[in-house]
Amino acid sequence: MKLNKGISLSSMAAAALLLSACGDDSNSAADAQNEGTDQESDVITIKVGHIAPEGEAYALGFEAYAEAVEEATDGRVEFEIFGDGSLGGERELAEGVQIGNIDMSLVTTGVISNFVPEVTALEFPFLFRDLDHAYKTLDGEIGQEILDGMNSAGFKGIAFWENGQRHFANNKRPITEPEDLNGLNMRTIESDILIETYESLGTHPTPMAFPEVYGGLQQGVIDGTDQSYGVIWSTNTYEQLPYFTESGLYYASATLIINDELYEELPEDIRETIIELGKEYAQVQREISQELEEEQHNNLVENGVEIIPMEDINIEEFRELVEPVYEKYADQYGDYIERIENVE
Repeated sequence: MKLNKGISLSSMAAAALLLSACGDDSNSAADAQNEGTDQESDVITIKVGHIAPEGEAYALGFEAYAEAVEEATDGRVEFEIFGDGSLGGERELAEGVQIGNIDMSLVTTGVISNFVPEVTALEFPFLFRDLDHAYKTLDGEIGQEILDGMNSAGFKGIAFWENGQRHFANNKRPITEPEDLNGLNMRTIESDILIETYESLGTHPTPMAFPEVYGGLQQGVIDGTDQSYGVIWSTNTYEQLPYFTESGLYYASATLIINDELYEELPEDIRETIIELGKEYAQVQREISQELEEEQHNNLVENGVEIIPMEDINIEEFRELVEPVYEKYADQYGDYIERIENVE
């Protein structure tokens, strides 16, 4: 697949090299806001944290986005990027953006649901028919409505990027029937919907920050987790997860967020650039994610991971087991679910 705007994976790597460090005379975004400096002329440094290692779609996409914003603002904005979970797990990153210790982040949408309940409607199991259905929902009226509501939690929701389709991965046995999940200790993000989904599937859900997952698998604290191709490969967790089932448990988007108070203090043209390019580069990052996935699939097979394709599993039985999750939350999210199901 060709990347739009002429961007390829090789140019993503080149983009990383072009990101310049902040000069001594640069002001952080928060400093410029607090000191009342002239932001039209001073460089605004935006501190970013995310969990992705170098070479993963989050990282490559954000590097391309950062370069585009810096170019579009004639260098008035620079990004200081801390990846690979160096500023903490996703819950910590979201809290950091909320209180202003971190300016911007890209956080799995399920984690954001702890701060913005409406986001939960996007996390129901087996909700989207396919990727096109997910993209039309997230980029359309429903997605924008949810993004606009994030300021109640101290975030400015910019756009929905991609974490990827989440599949079952474990170190005990291949998963082809729901019974194969019985009794497994499965790591999940801190999301009530996903915790209850795992319970309905017969597992013991264990909420855990992502940086702890590899060690948790090594130590036997957890037996498995749901992961996308990009995550399982780029984080080396495949070394602890020899069985990977293409279940499509749910589509995991990632919300690009910036501290709302900071956003409102930025010059109008910079605000517009951050939003417009954030949405444009959602498409770029998704294409990076999809392009990488084919390569990652082959890499996993070459490294001994047994991949069970979706056509070999009884997906309808899995769907039947999670119906109680939909029923339990019908009063809260039934309207959203109906609207999402009707997106064409």
